[in-house]
Amino acid sequence: MIEHPQILFSAVLLSVAAFVACLFWMLPDWSRPGIFFAVTIVPEFRNSPEARRVLRSYRLQTLLHTGIGFAVMLEGALQQHFVFLIAGALWLAVGPLIAIAKAHAKTLPHAVAVSTVREAPLSPRRTQLPGGWILQLGPFGILLVTAGYLRMHWDEIPARFPVHWGIDGMPNGWALRTPAGVYGPLVLGAFVVAGISLLAYGISHMARRVIPTGWAAGSMDPAQRIALILMAIEFFIAAISSLVALLPFTGNPGVVPIVILALVILLSAILLRGWLRRAPASLEETAGDGMPDACWKLGLFYYNPDDSALFVEKRVGIGYTVNFGHASAWIITALILLLPLSLAALAILNR
Repeated sequence: MIEHPQILFSAVLLSVAAFVACLFWMLPDWSRPGIFFAVTIVPEFRNSPEARRVLRSYRLQTLLHTGIGFAVMLEGALQQHFVFLIAGALWLAVGPLIAIAKAHAKTLPHAVAVSTVREAPLSPRRTQLPGGWILQLGPFGILLVTAGYLRMHWDEIPARFPVHWGIDGMPNGWALRTPAGVYGPLVLGAFVVAGISLLAYGISHMARRVIPTGWAAGSMDPAQRIALILMAIEFFIAAISSLVALLPFTGNPGVVPIVILALVILLSAILLRGWLRRAPASLEETAGDGMPDACWKLGLFYYNPDDSALFVEKRVGIGYTVNFGHASAWIITALILLLPLSLAALAILNR
C-alpha cells in the first residue's frame, strides 16, 4: 500500500493544474506579432491599455477555470467518484478555451484589414517526416517487441491480473489472460501512434504555409517543427503502452512512473519553450498570417471552404488546426475524439 495516498495524488493533480494554468497563461505570447487572440492587429496594439486589459481578464479567467477544474478532480480522486474526475478534467481543458473565446470577442473591435499579399519561397517544400521512415517506424518497433515478449511468456501471465489501482494502492480494476486483455494496450497504442503519424504527414504535406520575410532556404519551417514534436509524442505513447501491457509481470508500479511522467512533462515544457524562442528572428517579426478574421469562429475554429489548405497554423498558441471548410477535417476530428472516448470506455469496463 502507498503511504499517505491522499497527499500524493493531491500533489500530482495540483502539478497538472499548475501546468495547464502556466500553458494557457503563455499561449497569447506565442502568437505572431500581428495576431492577438486570433484577431489581426497592428503589432503596436499589444502594448496598448486595451490589449493589457483583455490579456489581464483572460489570465484571471484562466486561473479561475483551472482552480475549479482542480477542485472537482481532487474531489473525484479522493472520494473515488469517476464522474467527478472526468468532469474536472473536462473543465480543466474547456474552461480556458471559453476564456480565449471571450478575449477574442473583446479584441475584434480593434481588428485591422488583412493583407492579401502572400510570399512563397522559391525552394520546394520539405515534406519528408523527421528522421525518415526508419525513425518513424521506431514506436511501432517498441510495441512489436513488447508483443513478442508477451507471446513468449504467455504461460507466465496470471489468468486474472490487476490493471488499475486506487489511491490507497489496492487493485480495483482487473483483466483476463485473453488476447484482448493482454494485447489491448498495445493495439490501442498502435492506433494512437498511427493516427499521430498520419497527422504529422498531413501537416507536412497539406498545411497552409505562412512564410516570413527573409525566410532562409533550408530552415525548418513551423510544419517541420510540429512534425518533430509529434514524433517525440509517438515514442512516448509507445513506451507508456508497453509499460501498461507489462503490468501482468510488474504489478503495481507505485509512484515511480507518476514521478517520471511529471518530470518528463516538465522537462518537455522547458525544452519546447526554449526551442520556440530559438526560432528564426524573421519568423518573430512576421505580422499577420493572411487569413480572414471572419473565418476564425470564436478565435479557435477555422472555417474557409475557399482555402485549399487542410491544416492551418493556430492563431492562439502554437501548432496547427484543421480547416473545417473541408469534409476531411470532420473525419479527422471524429477520429481524434474517438481516442478519449475509447479510453473512458476501457476504464469503465475495467472497474
